[in-house]
Amino acid sequence: MNSEIKTCQNCKNPFTIEPDDFAFYEKIKVPSPTFCPECRLQRRLSYGNMWHLYKRRCDLCGKDVISRYSPDKPYRVYCPRCWWSDDWDSMAYGRNYDFSRPFFEQFNELMHEAPMLGLSVDLTTAVESPYVNSVGYARQCYLLFMANHCQNCFYGYIVTQSTDCSDSSFINSCERSYDLFHGFKNYQLIHAQFTVSSNNSSFLWQCTNCQNCFLSVNLRNKNHYILNVPYTAGEYARKVKEYDLGSYRIYMQLKEQLKSHRLKFPVKTFWHEFSQNVSGLFVFQSRNCKNCFEVIGAEDCRYISFMLNPTVKDCYDYTSWGENAELVYEAREVGENVRNILFGEEEGLGLYDAHYTKLCTGASDLFGCVSVRKRSYCILNKQYSKEEYNAIVPKIIQHMHDQPYIDKRGRVYKYGEFFPIELSPFGYNETIAQTDYPLTKEEAVAEGYGWKEEEPSRHAITLRAENLPDNIRDISDDILKEVIGCAACGKAYRLTPQELAFYQKMIVPVPRHCFYCRLQEKMRDQPHPARLWKRKCQCAGQASENEVYKNAADHFHNINHCPNEFETSYAPERPEIVYCEQCYQAEII
Repeated sequence: MNSEIKTCQNCKNPFTIEPDDFAFYEKIKVPSPTFCPECRLQRRLSYGNMWHLYKRRCDLCGKDVISRYSPDKPYRVYCPRCWWSDDWDSMAYGRNYDFSRPFFEQFNELMHEAPMLGLSVDLTTAVESPYVNSVGYARQCYLLFMANHCQNCFYGYIVTQSTDCSDSSFINSCERSYDLFHGFKNYQLIHAQFTVSSNNSSFLWQCTNCQNCFLSVNLRNKNHYILNVPYTAGEYARKVKEYDLGSYRIYMQLKEQLKSHRLKFPVKTFWHEFSQNVSGLFVFQSRNCKNCFEVIGAEDCRYISFMLNPTVKDCYDYTSWGENAELVYEAREVGENVRNILFGEEEGLGLYDAHYTKLCTGASDLFGCVSVRKRSYCILNKQYSKEEYNAIVPKIIQHMHDQPYIDKRGRVYKYGEFFPIELSPFGYNETIAQTDYPLTKEEAVAEGYGWKEEEPSRHAITLRAENLPDNIRDISDDILKEVIGCAACGKAYRLTPQELAFYQKMIVPVPRHCFYCRLQEKMRDQPHPARLWKRKCQCAGQASENEVYKNAADHFHNINHCPNEFETSYAPERPEIVYCEQCYQAEII
């Protein structure tokens, strides 16, 4: 089959469906999509409230609990302990399929009646870890999101196999570190980005296997470097002592200095370590994966992202989790021993052969179900025999084509599309979509998304962030009694004893912004997490095009401009010097 160019019914832009794509759709028996890949991702992300937490009463036990669902949300919400218990039956919410109404109308009604899980937490493995979400195997963690196998970690997003880390996101196997973004196997680092296998260093960018380095960029296998200049061990120790990282003023000055310093060097266009035939950004130990982002251990996949738990095989349009997943399509936060999950939302743990399901676990052969566990052959939470189920499902699929759901903007949702935009339980600004595809309230509402108005703070601020003592050495335990007003958004936040002890041990300043503002600042400064641009190498022969960086090695194109073109997550308007992989490796290795 040849490629086909289609027009996205959402953004109206053209997109291409390749022969391999058609082969995958044929394998799982779904029609080709009518939304382009980027609109499909944005739609899935609009269903995921990761880090906006509220106090709400559990609709089963009646206790006040922490939940992703604000009190004004018209859903039945159970706390994790109640939702995972046997004190209720998902079949009590079952109903007959109504062939006179669109499927998604009926599914939306079921979502408003069947219990929703207030927080996605594995209670059996999360110990002494309050205020976390999408977390398992955590001990003494706090405000951690999408994390697994962590201890004494707090204020992080996508954190795995790590210990004693704070304010760090997209990290794996890191220990005793602060303010990291994209780190792997690091120990005792402070403010490092895109750094691997390094220790006892501060303010690094794109460094690998470095020790005792400071304020440096693009180093490999180095020791005792400052601003990319080598020093003896004694000289290094003396110069580093001149910088008091416990001072907030000095800390922020060094962050700005690193930002300016790194713009003098070429950046790595993509990270495809131990991978073959892949495209995207941060694709590790994978092969035959196209347009993939933040993925480990994937094979024969396309348009998947945030997959940090291998393995993932033969999947398309799949966002987050993984862990032995196969034949998953148009799904978000699905994983752990799952197969043939089409249009799934927040579910897994041994789920098989499920279509249009939410919060289902340990089950198989489900269609249009919500919060069903350990059942088979169910439609809209009603139990059927195997024969009845196999006879009815094809009729429902045909009915979805004959009588599709049409939203307020006229977008048509037949069988083969993810859940409609306007059915998301969350306001657009509560979800991860707002981070990667920011919209104003007016834009979001016009697109059919919901919007969550800011709630007034319940806490009286007792100390403005700008009035905090500059140095961590001047802060006593009395700070734990204060309610601090964020210097960016003005919202209240507090320090925990565990957090303060960490800052004192690491000798780093108390943050002046709340966690959410700190996280947004980190993510805004990075290449786009799910978009690629076609660009030309900016190596002009003996220097970069802007003549800021002078090449230190001979390149294959000699003194001529590099002819290589590639795809990268660095947008053309960004200030970084973007070299192709050949030119970058010639300079760094």
